[in-house]
Amino acid sequence: MDVQVEKERGNEENEGGQRTSIFSPQLKAMMRIKKKYLKRSNSVKLAVGSVASDPKSPQTRKPKRRKSRVLFPNDTLIKPKKDERSRAKPFLVLFSVIVFVQVYNAIENLDDHVMKYDLEGLERAMHREVFGQPEALEELMDHLNDYLSTYAHQHPLALSLHGASGVGKSHLGRLLVRHFRSVVEDKLVVHYLSKHHCPLKEAAQHCASALARRITEVVTRAEEEEQIPFFILDDVELMPPPLLDILQTFLQSDQTNEFLNVVYVFLSSLGQSEITAHVLQNASTAGAHKPLRRALSLIHPLWTEPALELIPLSLLEREHIIQCFLEEMTLEGFYPDLSHVERLADELAYHSVAGRQYAKTGCKQVVGKVNQL
Repeated sequence: MDVQVEKERGNEENEGGQRTSIFSPQLKAMMRIKKKYLKRSNSVKLAVGSVASDPKSPQTRKPKRRKSRVLFPNDTLIKPKKDERSRAKPFLVLFSVIVFVQVYNAIENLDDHVMKYDLEGLERAMHREVFGQPEALEELMDHLNDYLSTYAHQHPLALSLHGASGVGKSHLGRLLVRHFRSVVEDKLVVHYLSKHHCPLKEAAQHCASALARRITEVVTRAEEEEQIPFFILDDVELMPPPLLDILQTFLQSDQTNEFLNVVYVFLSSLGQSEITAHVLQNASTAGAHKPLRRALSLIHPLWTEPALELIPLSLLEREHIIQCFLEEMTLEGFYPDLSHVERLADELAYHSVAGRQYAKTGCKQVVGKVNQL
C-alpha cells in the first residue's frame, strides 16, 4: 500500500504539481505514524538479535535444572528405585568380607601353631619353678610366641641366656627340654651339655664336627615332618672356639629353608660380672643388654650375630632363696619350718644395696645345706 501511495504521489508531482492529492490529511498522518512504528520495530529486532548472538549474555544462559530429591519417611512403603542406589556399596561389602576372611584365617593359623607347642603350659611351669626371673621369662616367652606362631622364617631363633651362678640357668634349660619333648618328637629336641659331650679341649675339632652332623640330621628330619627342632645348649662358657665357630655358621640367614626353622637356646655364665654390676646399680636387668653384648663381643663373634637375642638373668634376692629352700626341703621330704628356713638363708652371703639383699651364689648352695639336715 505504501509503495502504491508513493507512486501516485510521484505521478502527481510529475504532472507539474497542478493536481491535488486524492488522500485526505488525516489519512496521510496515519500513514506516516505507521511508517515510523514499523521502522522502530525493525531496529528493536536487530538489537535483540545482536544480544542473543553474544554467548556471555545472561539471556543466552540456560537455566540449570535442579534435580528433585524426594525424601521418604521411615514408615512409608515407598522405596527408591534400584537404579537410583549407589553401585559402589555391593563392591564395598564384598571387599570388607574378603578382608575379614583373610584376617580371620591368619589369626587361626597363628593360634594353631602356638597351640601345638603349648606355650601357655610352658609359661606356667617356668613361673612356678623358676624363682626371681619375671623379666627374663617374659622376654623369653615373647620371642618363642613370635617365632613359633609361623613356620616360615628369615633366620633361626637364637636365644642366649646369661646370668651368675645359681640363678636358675640349668634348671630353666631342663624345663625347656622336658616341655618341648612332650609336645614334639623326642628326637627333635637336643640337650647338649658341654661337660658331658665335649669334656676334653684337645678334642674340640672332633666335637665341632660331631655337633654339626647332629644338627644337620635333626634339622633334616624336622623338615620332613614339618616341625621346628629345638637345641638347648648348656655350659656354653666351657665350649672351645671351634664349637662356637660351628654354632655361628648355623645362625646365618643365607642357608636353606630347613636351617632357618630352628630354635637355639644357649645357657651361659659369660658376662655375669656385667649383669651383677648392672643389677646392683639399677635393681633390674632392664638396660643390661648393651653392656652385656659389648662384653660378649670381645669373647667371640658369635654374640655379635643379629639373629642372636641376649636375655640377662637377674640376681636372686633373699626372699627367692627362701623359696628355693622350701622347694628343696619339700622334695627331700622335710617339714618346711619357716623359722628354720630363714636361719639357713641367713647363712649365705649377700650383696646389700638400697635395703635389698642379693645372694652372691644364688640357690647354688641350697641343695648342699638341705642334704646336711
